[in-house]
Amino acid sequence: MSTVAIIITIHDGDDRSSGSLEECQKQTEAIEAQGKHSFSMFINNEGEAGCPAVWEKALEGKFDFYIWMDYGLKLSEGALEAFFENSGFLRNRAVIAGSVAGDDKSLLFGGRNKRGRLIDPDPTIPVPCYLYDLSLTMVPGSVVASLDNPSDVIHRRFLDYGCGAKVAKAGIARVIAPGVLAFTSRKNDMPVWKNPDKPLGDRILSFLKR
Repeated sequence: MSTVAIIITIHDGDDRSSGSLEECQKQTEAIEAQGKHSFSMFINNEGEAGCPAVWEKALEGKFDFYIWMDYGLKLSEGALEAFFENSGFLRNRAVIAGSVAGDDKSLLFGGRNKRGRLIDPDPTIPVPCYLYDLSLTMVPGSVVASLDNPSDVIHRRFLDYGCGAKVAKAGIARVIAPGVLAFTSRKNDMPVWKNPDKPLGDRILSFLKR
């Protein structure tokens, strides 16, 4: 039986009711009943700033898989199973980003290209990406073990919105799972200076004002 750490990040303004975690609990219980995986939960109450501390705590358990998940997500049916299925297809050698859409079905988080733009998931097969958001992402333990510095998984370069540049430099694959795996009412709060869709002049002005 493989072990799985689910790292749940609570952002400022999130609805603190337990309802947003009900589908996650339902899916983990169904998977545990199959006898293939067991789950442990880690809660990060400090948003993005708390990621390094909770990551170090989770790493102490030497889990077979790590799943990062925002608190307010409403998982699609079978989302967690999709992670394991696609990871197995890729021999557990790739970071897998899950696409997250808003209430209007537009993509808000997921896998990104080298410039930081979101990439649409394919309905049936995993597709490559360069960067990824931690909103919903699976990292196999074998990937963590192959990195000289495990914190590279959550490292963001200065101008990048997503993570993964150092993972890419280490030669580890990054892909997007098929389909949309979750929905959220949380807005994408990407600052203008990190937004690749904004004109360069606007990005520079935003950076100088931050």
